[in-house]
Amino acid sequence: MIIEKPQFSEHQIAKLVKASVVPRPIAWISSVGKSGIPNLAPYSYFNVISHNPIMFITSIGRGANVGKDGDKDTLANIKDSGDYVINLVSARLVNHMHKSSTIYPKEISEFEKTGLTPIKSILVTAPRVEEAVISMECRLDRVMELGDFNQVIGELVCYHIQDDVYMENDKVDYAKYDPIGRMAANYTYVRDLFFPEEI
Repeated sequence: MIIEKPQFSEHQIAKLVKASVVPRPIAWISSVGKSGIPNLAPYSYFNVISHNPIMFITSIGRGANVGKDGDKDTLANIKDSGDYVINLVSARLVNHMHKSSTIYPKEISEFEKTGLTPIKSILVTAPRVEEAVISMECRLDRVMELGDFNQVIGELVCYHIQDDVYMENDKVDYAKYDPIGRMAANYTYVRDLFFPEEI
């Protein structure tokens, strides 16, 4: 099948693309703005875009798409504070993560609703999720508006990993990390690792 853009609405194409570009990693972003109320929300339009310096990109939709005036709480907080934390999602936290995707009024913290623990970061004002096995403190580099989304680019300034997940030679114990990814509207485990045969 060949589908040219004029044949489909953007919404239909987006559904097909999100089902094709998989699995997508999830940035579980914690942030705090002028109100001092910590926010926590997951985003699966996310990835590493540079390793020198280490930088990430996260795509955040407009607030109007979820019934909010102005920016989504996450983006508003990042613009206010200039920093945020990317917490990575393990399978044991997937229900907490999914609950944090609910749209709450800005005066209500997702930490409170999910029962997760906000813990003070080292170099940024945003808290991190104590229960997450890996968290990455980031400083905002820039925000670029592209289409209906804002591209948030941040630089890593502090990396946290639980001791039992860290392995020698800067490796990660995936069995203990047990990361998940996004598959269209569903989620997937990332457990069956392999290496291709040598050519």
